[in-house]
Amino acid sequence: MVKKIMFNQLGYIYDMQKFAYFTGYADSFQIVRSHGGVAFSGTPEHTVYDKASGDNVSLIDFSELRECGEFYIRIGIRRSHIFSISPAPYHELKLSLLKGLYYSRCSALDRRFAGEYSRGECHSDLVPLFENRSVKIDVSGGWHDSGGYGKYSVCTCVALGHLLYAYSLFPERFSDSSDIPESGNGIPDILNECRVGLEWLMKMQTRDGGVYHKVAPMTATPIVMPENDNTEKYVFPRSHQAATCFCAVTSLASRVFADIDGDFAARLNEASINAWIWLMNNPEYKPFVNPPTTIISAAGDFFDNNNDDDMFWAVCELYQTTGDETFHNMIKELCGKTNITGFLNRDNGGFGVLSYLFGKRPKDELAEQTMRSGFRVRADNLYALSRYSGYGTAKSEDDYTRGSNMYSMTDSMLLIAAYKLFGCECYLDTAYEQLGYVLGKNPMGLCFVTGMGSDSVKRPHHRPSEADDIDEPVPGLLVCGPNKRSQDKFTQWNIPSEEFPAKCYYDIVYSFSTNEATIYCNSAAVFVAAYFDGQIH
Repeated sequence: MVKKIMFNQLGYIYDMQKFAYFTGYADSFQIVRSHGGVAFSGTPEHTVYDKASGDNVSLIDFSELRECGEFYIRIGIRRSHIFSISPAPYHELKLSLLKGLYYSRCSALDRRFAGEYSRGECHSDLVPLFENRSVKIDVSGGWHDSGGYGKYSVCTCVALGHLLYAYSLFPERFSDSSDIPESGNGIPDILNECRVGLEWLMKMQTRDGGVYHKVAPMTATPIVMPENDNTEKYVFPRSHQAATCFCAVTSLASRVFADIDGDFAARLNEASINAWIWLMNNPEYKPFVNPPTTIISAAGDFFDNNNDDDMFWAVCELYQTTGDETFHNMIKELCGKTNITGFLNRDNGGFGVLSYLFGKRPKDELAEQTMRSGFRVRADNLYALSRYSGYGTAKSEDDYTRGSNMYSMTDSMLLIAAYKLFGCECYLDTAYEQLGYVLGKNPMGLCFVTGMGSDSVKRPHHRPSEADDIDEPVPGLLVCGPNKRSQDKFTQWNIPSEEFPAKCYYDIVYSFSTNEATIYCNSAAVFVAAYFDGQIH
């Protein structure tokens, strides 16, 4: 086993815990100032076997060092790259992740804001309905969902949920510019970016309130720039998942924008109510299923056979917006029979909890207790997983599945919310360790965000990054991370079946199941990075 030092490549907040990891045994370590001189010396506290990676891992704890500056870790003859200790080491990360969404826009990118990653207009033609190809509609705009050029209603709603709650819960973190075309218009850039997604979503709604599920091809898209993509796209049929998530996020957004743009907020509220009417007129839930002629790897998607969590989110948002007791009664009915801790595409009840517990409407004591208990139990489980992991990762060996980095970020969201609700420092510390995990404190020793840190992802499954003839990938993209299930041909051929789960990763464009960049990975990471952007204590 190669002995390596794994550390947070973007640095550490000066008054929080500071952990690094060494793959092997060590008698001592030193934290050395970049300009010379030892700032801190210590002995690794323990060495444990990490089941997820197969590594023997020594914990390097230098939490007592509260000196700001540039440092490196020295263990024998080995030394890490330089990192910082400061009050705000994640400021640039927050802005880069947010701008990663700008780079994901389905539109031309102006050189003044995109620099060398500028590109031409794309996907602006009318797109035929899958069920009636003689009808074409305008579904331009929004964000390319992931490594390809599909656009998905549910995924966009979830990404917007991450962003809108980041702004709602700690708006002071979003006062600065992320250098996008709308910067300086008097509206925080996170909301400028949200509007891109919201305007596209409203194009996906039909007159009767239903919402089309996605815009995607039926065959694989070649690795070309978006303006050169001629793959035939279709607007896929309406779905309950799309309408329910649409109803929830437009209701939430109507409140967020109420004091910023009243006309836009009114449009959002009307769209939300129309989606609710459609749901009431179509009460029989039918999961969206891709047509059998569709290549799943091309059209993307996920199967969701239960709509209770989506409905819970929707009625929580509608209750906060309207105060109607009908929605409150539905909240009380649903909160005890669905998972209320997720912030994911097929498991998004956690947004409803944020709406209810942090909202201003009157609360039912039993419903409130149920939600608080659900968050506390989940937070305790994540804390326990982190303690028993050699790398402080809140995952079991079975949790390294597709999107594992996204789970790390959404778990951090829950832990942050639990800290705000209960004040337990262990929840905050665990959330902080999950951020550190994606920034380099992992068995790969890799920062999973492009363009950040001293050793980051170079070849994400992201078509513009591969097709633009620029050596470095588009910056500010969080890739999905280790996946033990080998869901693409490259990993099936190149990662041994007996490889440890936390090492089932390949930094190459062909591995879409481990190295794809998605908007909802980025948006969840924006939430976490923004929370830790600054002195917390």
